[in-house]
Amino acid sequence: AVALGENINILILDTEVYSNTGGQSSKATPLGSVAKFAQKGKRTQKKDLGGLLMTYKGVYVASCAMGANYAQCVKALQEAEAHEGPSVVICYAPCIEHRTKTGLSNMGNDMKAAVECGYWPLYRYDPNRVKLGEPPFQLDY
Repeated sequence: AVALGENINILILDTEVYSNTGGQSSKATPLGSVAKFAQKGKRTQKKDLGGLLMTYKGVYVASCAMGANYAQCVKALQEAEAHEGPSVVICYAPCIEHRTKTGLSNMGNDMKAAVECGYWPLYRYDPNRVKLGEPPFQLDY
């Protein structure tokens, strides 16, 4: 649907593992991360889904983390909804498998720390901005 330019909105909750199977390593798992079936650490880079999607013509792409910046997350979702054509919003959503000590109640703090240290960038890529003479990529944090 994205490659065909369909007017579709996609929301991805990136847990960085296969959450429905108990936290197995996946293509979204970062390099070196320990997960089920990757006890010595993952040996390959995490797939840059946002970067890949930006190579398709006319696709709106955003990366957000609600616990880090609620306003940026809402803005990204509003822009994605308004975009004529495919839009994909990738939200950082740490899995419970990553927080065995403090539980889900501190996920917002984890998201904020991931953004502040540069691990999870917040950005919006709107190809329609080119028509206005503006760069399509906006790094929000």
